[in-house]
Amino acid sequence: MPHPTDLYDLLVSFGLDSEEYSGFHLLWAEGMGGNELCRRLGGDPASAFRCDIDNLARPEPEPGPGMWAGTANGWAQALLFNLYRTPLSFLQEVSRDTRALSIRCGYDNYRLDWAVNGIVVTLFAIDWPTERGGTDPHALDTLMEGLAFQLDNPDDYGIEDPVTIQISVTSALRLAGRITGREIDAKWLSAVHSNYSLKSS
Repeated sequence: MPHPTDLYDLLVSFGLDSEEYSGFHLLWAEGMGGNELCRRLGGDPASAFRCDIDNLARPEPEPGPGMWAGTANGWAQALLFNLYRTPLSFLQEVSRDTRALSIRCGYDNYRLDWAVNGIVVTLFAIDWPTERGGTDPHALDTLMEGLAFQLDNPDDYGIEDPVTIQISVTSALRLAGRITGREIDAKWLSAVHSNYSLKSS
């Protein structure tokens, strides 16, 4: 049985909750590669260079938006950096004629957005999922069975195993794996993928 914080711990082990990044933003899009995902985010695929996660070039004092992307089980899977646009502003285009999922964690902003064919179907705060939005707020409910999102009060000593933010984030990442058919793992994070600039040309 997996540990309730294993996927959060995995991302932390790769430095994605470090002082530099203060969290992470993951994006999946079905049936495409990194080049097409880059185009749909308004970037130039010609900006790509191949690298591992330890060699993401960030030479500028205030680097612009970027993306480190590869594929996993037929989905583009990407880490986004410094993309301050809300997922609602790009998921319609990213999910055009397909499906796309965004998980953003950090800066006191923990949210999941799910879009199908240009329509945002479900969105909720990962740490407070009872209030939801989208055209079908409960579309993912069957896939969420057995996962724990809503945080418990850490000062309530009557709760034997309280749900923490680490558990909630792991649940969101596990939900992504149920949708895409493959959880994010050390093998993918250790591989060489393409690093793109998402700056406007």
